[in-house]
Amino acid sequence: MCTPKNAPKLASLRANPAVALTVDTESHPPRILLIRGTVELDVVDGIPDEFLEVNGTYKLARRREEARQQ
Repeated sequence: MCTPKNAPKLASLRANPAVALTVDTESHPPRILLIRGTVELDVVDGIPDEFLEVNGTYKLARRREEARQQ
């Protein structure tokens, strides 16, 4: 999971790192996956490739990031 460095949820995750994630289908009957665990935060410079890849405008976002680094 990726989020901006100034996201309000980061303060909450630092205070209480217990998390749960639910993934389900839109079809009936639903198929559900529930994941529970503890979050580990890693701060990185720039925008992680994984974040760019899952967003529809990967090429545009990559160009913006390259322009920012110049």
